[in-house]
Amino acid sequence: MLLFAAGIALATRLYAIAPVKIMDASMTPKFKEHSIHWMCKLPQCQSGIKEQEIVWLTLKSGETMVRKVLAMPGDSIEISDKGIVRTPYRNFKWKDEDAFIQSKKIYIPKAGDTLYFDKLNDIEQDYAIAYLHTHGHKIAVKSSLWQGDREINIDRVGATKIANRQVSLKEVDFLPWQDRYLIELQIRQSEPGNAPITIKRELFRLKPDQIELTPPPPLDTNEAETAASDSATKAPAKTVKVPKDSTVKDTVAAKDTAANVAKKVTEPKPEKFLEEPLNKIVIDKDCFYVICLKGSNCPDSREFGYFTQDDFIGRYLEWPDRIKDKVVVPAKKFLDKAVDFALSLLATEEESPEAN
Repeated sequence: MLLFAAGIALATRLYAIAPVKIMDASMTPKFKEHSIHWMCKLPQCQSGIKEQEIVWLTLKSGETMVRKVLAMPGDSIEISDKGIVRTPYRNFKWKDEDAFIQSKKIYIPKAGDTLYFDKLNDIEQDYAIAYLHTHGHKIAVKSSLWQGDREINIDRVGATKIANRQVSLKEVDFLPWQDRYLIELQIRQSEPGNAPITIKRELFRLKPDQIELTPPPPLDTNEAETAASDSATKAPAKTVKVPKDSTVKDTVAAKDTAANVAKKVTEPKPEKFLEEPLNKIVIDKDCFYVICLKGSNCPDSREFGYFTQDDFIGRYLEWPDRIKDKVVVPAKKFLDKAVDFALSLLATEEESPEAN
């Protein structure tokens, strides 16, 4: 009975609280690389998450990471090209932040918000597209190139370069906002006039349109017998001389033909997608903006966009670390010193008879 109770307690602890190892330096100096911290996985731990709290997240790829909540649903934040961050709660500066080559304002949507794609700035459009993809929406993006109010040939994008490689027209629809900005700068340098160059994007919802051809349902036994008797009554049988074995061959051939026809009729048709303009996006999940404590080369909302409650695995529990730092670690140091002192006394006693 005692072992059973211990097993229940252990299982409960493993379900409610999990030790998580920090695998990189993304959360330094608060969390050192390879350090282990405790995360609460209970629903009540995940539902009350606030700004500045540490959360354990999962990505669509299945990878997990530990990050800090920077902004809550409904907040607006601003990140400058100097790494200065302004939120409704506080301001701070990232060290060596290099992702934001332009200052950007970002709205963090809440459940029930309606976003209009053509009213979003370029980084908010990236985040909205990522949100739709993550939540199972099939969408398409079409880009066009504009000089002021005049549309120009999108083929000019193919003459630009990113990281010393030629840009493909096939990729421009989903390039991150930084790359599109650099493309706009390159085209601006080669185009006469003072009007700005802008890559505009339109969003479309993909709706599958399947035309399924199905054979008529087979007759049951009674219907088949009735149809056969009716046929025999209406048309008297005729005697036809058939060469030997031809009946078997013809019957097999007829069956094969019927099977082939049925197969062609019933096999699934490839999806044909119809496009529907999509400008109004209704957000059905509260969104959060989470960050690394490290300024550069660290994946977080700057790269992945918004996270929702469904992405949370757990929330950091600070009290186990406090107990460890204030009780466990000092106690361990005290015990280590006591053991060393006891060993030194034993060594002294062993040496004293020889001295006498």
